[in-house]
Amino acid sequence: MRRSSRHRHGRLGPLLAGLIGLWALGVGPGFGGGAAAQQAGTDSQEGPRCGTVDLVFAIDKTYSIGRAIGEVKAESRRLLDLVKAVSAGRFRLGLISFRDDIDVDLDLTDAGDPEEADRLFRRALFKLRAEGGEGGPEASDEALRTAVEGLAGGRGRPQRGDFSGDWRAASRILVLLTDSLPGGFDDTFREEEDGANARAVAGAALARGIRISAVYIPTDGNQPQPDPRKAELMRTYALLTGGLFAQIQRSGQGAAEAIADIIEACGAKTVS
Repeated sequence: MRRSSRHRHGRLGPLLAGLIGLWALGVGPGFGGGAAAQQAGTDSQEGPRCGTVDLVFAIDKTYSIGRAIGEVKAESRRLLDLVKAVSAGRFRLGLISFRDDIDVDLDLTDAGDPEEADRLFRRALFKLRAEGGEGGPEASDEALRTAVEGLAGGRGRPQRGDFSGDWRAASRILVLLTDSLPGGFDDTFREEEDGANARAVAGAALARGIRISAVYIPTDGNQPQPDPRKAELMRTYALLTGGLFAQIQRSGQGAAEAIADIIEACGAKTVS
């Protein structure tokens, strides 16, 4: 697919350089990430563990992710019950799926009541079909950008549906589930463009108090070892925003448990 226009960024350094650049500005996981992040992950008698919760999933729906998606579907009721528990029923949900393009399956909007939010999310989730992909990079970086910046589809952007990006909860959790490198919209990974774009999205998330937690599935076809660049980039999302990183089995088993751990932690890595 032809590469669609996107925000262009100069070449960023590796992970350490990205961290140093953010910390030099006084922005980073160690600085609390703003009022929303300071409220997240606290247990007190005054309210639920996570406070209010905005939880958005960005899910790769290529064929190789099929078992992981199936497991999340099978455990969806348990996962949503957990969201209700950590937020005392004050939560909103969103779902974005991607291959080399993007679908906004459920916008992050008020559903009216927890049961309605639960119903709308599970309906959108159960419509996902894992197919295609052929092992190449996918549009994970652009799917995250849609969630973080609240981007609309159309006008040359290969995205169906609009995402409001109306993040306002105390705990703002964005969960990425994929087995591929980020490739924009052209199925190709270039470090100087796609790697830089991924780190720029993480910086934009941090500035908005959104923590990205990444669940990596090391499928890698018949390769004896997974591509280390994939895990490195997914760790980068978590490190730059204060989220969590999990690597599960290459079969996709463990996806639901990894997501449960993220929810229980309010999407925030504990800094001791």
